[in-house]
Amino acid sequence: MNKNTNSHEHLQNLLDEHEQILSHMKTLNDWWTELDERGLPKFGEMGTRVQKFRDLLAKHFEDEEQEGYFKPVLDESPGFCIMVPDFKEKHSTILTQIDDFISRLKQPEPPFENWSAALQEFETLLADLREHENKEIKMVQEAFDKSAAN
Repeated sequence: MNKNTNSHEHLQNLLDEHEQILSHMKTLNDWWTELDERGLPKFGEMGTRVQKFRDLLAKHFEDEEQEGYFKPVLDESPGFCIMVPDFKEKHSTILTQIDDFISRLKQPEPPFENWSAALQEFETLLADLREHENKEIKMVQEAFDKSAAN
C-alpha cells in the first residue's frame, strides 16, 4: 500500500507541475494577445517573460529526467525506461527552440515580420510543448494503470 501511495504522490506531483506549466503558458499567451490588441509590441519584455517560463520548464524537465517523476513508473513498469531517452531528446529540442526564440525576441531589431508573426511562432512552440506533455502524462498514467492491475 505504501508503494502505491508513493506512486500516486509522484503522479500527482507530475500532474500539479504540468498544471503550473499550462497556467504559465496561458498567462504568457493572454499578455501577448492583450498587447497585440492594443498594438503595443514589446519584444524584449516578451523575451524576459518567456525566459522565466523556460527556466520553470527546464526545472520540470530536469525533475523528470533525474528519475523524479518517472522513478515509480520505472520501478513498477521497467519497460517504460525505453521511452525516457526519447523524452530527454525532446526536452533538449524544446528548450533549444525556446532559447532561439528568446534570443531573437531580445535582439535590438527582432527579425520577426511583425508582432503577429512572433505570436504565431510562440503559439507553435506552445502547441508542440502541449503535445509532448500530454503524451508524457498519458504514458505515465498507462504505466501506473498497468502496475495497479498487477
